[in-house]
Amino acid sequence: MWFSVILSTTNYRASRARIQEGRKILVAETRTLSFEQAVSATVVADVQISPDGSQVAYVTTAASKEVELPSMAIWLVDADGGTPRRLTTSDAADNSPRWSPDGSRIAFLSDRKDRGKTQVYVMSLSGGEAVRLTDAKGPVTAIQWSPDGTKLGFTAMGEEEEAEKKRKEERNDHKIIDDKPMRAGLYVIDVPADASTLASGDLPEAKRLSPEDLHVGVMGGRGFDWAPDSNGFAAVVMPDPKAHYGFAPDLVTFDLNGEMKSLGNFEGLLATPEFSPDGSTIGFMGCEDTTPSFFALRTIPATGGESKVMVPGAEVSFGGLQWLPDGGQVVTTIEQGERRTLGVVDPEEKSFKPYFDGPDTPGTTTNFSLSEDGSVAAFTHADATSYGDVYVAKAGGKARKLTDLNPWLREIDLGEIREISWQAPDGQTIQGLLILPVGYEEGTRYPTLLHIHGGPCGAWTVNPFAGWHDWGQFMAQRGYAVLMPNPRGSSGRGSEFLCAIRACYGEADWPDLISGIDYLIEQGISDPDQLVVGGWSGGGFLTNWTVTHTDRFKAAVSGAGIANWVSFQGTADVRSVFDGYLGRVDEDPDTHWRLSPIRYIQNATTPTLILYGEADDRVPPSQGFEMYEGLKSRGVETQLVLYPREPHGLQERKHMLDLLERVVNWYDRHLGRA
Repeated sequence: MWFSVILSTTNYRASRARIQEGRKILVAETRTLSFEQAVSATVVADVQISPDGSQVAYVTTAASKEVELPSMAIWLVDADGGTPRRLTTSDAADNSPRWSPDGSRIAFLSDRKDRGKTQVYVMSLSGGEAVRLTDAKGPVTAIQWSPDGTKLGFTAMGEEEEAEKKRKEERNDHKIIDDKPMRAGLYVIDVPADASTLASGDLPEAKRLSPEDLHVGVMGGRGFDWAPDSNGFAAVVMPDPKAHYGFAPDLVTFDLNGEMKSLGNFEGLLATPEFSPDGSTIGFMGCEDTTPSFFALRTIPATGGESKVMVPGAEVSFGGLQWLPDGGQVVTTIEQGERRTLGVVDPEEKSFKPYFDGPDTPGTTTNFSLSEDGSVAAFTHADATSYGDVYVAKAGGKARKLTDLNPWLREIDLGEIREISWQAPDGQTIQGLLILPVGYEEGTRYPTLLHIHGGPCGAWTVNPFAGWHDWGQFMAQRGYAVLMPNPRGSSGRGSEFLCAIRACYGEADWPDLISGIDYLIEQGISDPDQLVVGGWSGGGFLTNWTVTHTDRFKAAVSGAGIANWVSFQGTADVRSVFDGYLGRVDEDPDTHWRLSPIRYIQNATTPTLILYGEADDRVPPSQGFEMYEGLKSRGVETQLVLYPREPHGLQERKHMLDLLERVVNWYDRHLGRA
């Protein structure tokens, strides 16, 4: 390999000169994707098919919020196709549409009465205005109809006490950490057959089922499911909403009197549990073993007992589930390598297969729901030229696209995305994606961005790669090749691959990344003197690891990356998660220190841009300060940028625009391309 690299690099200097000469012409002629277009794109937030499979309700919003509170709209489209029509017309956040079992009404959440404080509304599909059903003290976070159509279950956050508000107003506002955390409670209401008869203020009485000292919910999901007989719930509970508890919550059942029964504590229970149609079994997503063997599917008897893995040893990652009516199989998303699609899992056979044939293009499928008989699914699918559109598919049939939300993206010149693989130094096959520069010419070497995904239990799956934290197409339009590896620790290849970085995060997966760069150099694609690196979250950590372990890269961008595992475990909101990766810091500080990039800061020479949300609890900005001060102490060029109000993922449009401009300029300037 080394000899072939020496031979192939003899001609790259001339090709690099051609790139420099033609770069201005290329950019001028390329139909360029602007940062503003990308962060303003329309995205699908939810998809719900009607019980009879004839219509699909979906939610649209913008990829970023321009003002403090976002706007969201609910739309309807026929499953056979046609022009979508907007169901809600307010400027508020109308979201979470849920069909009544008979398909005549839709319940949804909206903050139209009091912005930032969502309540439950119901609307008849035969016409009329939406009617508010709740006046919860805090925002309602999730809803679901009872199977008999007479009730709604919902979760709602508590409200800050008046005494606390007064203390803040009087500036007597000391804080006691973890004192009186805001929790979501589980409630149930009766829904009138004709909600329009409710007088103003005459709302159904909400009955709380969950204890005051427990939070009901999962990270990014509903967190509860009605029993098929409408007489109770399966739910996920934890002491408070902090992610520390959210990665290992308890699975419980409630009856309508509020009596709770625990079924056990399960690591990785990150999606809504679902009753089987006969109510005998609960299916849920959890760890196959322990952290980080995430994204397995499990079952447990609804009355309690032994939990079993549906497909042990599957070399894929599953995401959520819905039972088919016969109760023998579940539908789920299946991530395999760099693609995610809809599939059917058979727990009895311990096998899985595709739900439908297609879509024709590789991509990423999310947000699915099934008709009552399970014969039709609605879902969101993104591919290389789509941020995500609404599709339907009959079981075993072809997928049909129902929306075209960002048609302008097809008019942009995008870099070709290739699925590639290479051998790590120990022989392990590593997969990933390569975005070729716009105007790519075979035999020409290009500057290359090593773009590292977060997680670490995430993966790059095919989509446009044009957002605030996935920069691939922006760089491809500027003449860069972009390598997006899925190293050990990534999802999509099963539990063993996920767990391969236990107690060696950084040590085991970093060679996977670097060998990918070596492969592109050997293939004559990458210029070894024009390499840059970057990523967000877990990608930020591996960027920090990279700049403290090699001088091959001319510039780096580290977003929300860990610098010091010892201090991180004392300040982040996910300590229990990384106990699973690295062990307990109080029992094994040596492992944490060995795997901390800051320990090797004396090796750093790469100019590094460091980016953080100032309100990030997941990877606190203190980690960025450690890296920033460490680099400065060694005389390495660095800059630390904090974005006020922002959590772990940026949300505000102007911040996203600033970040993208900084990233591109940082790389271009340090490669002499600015």
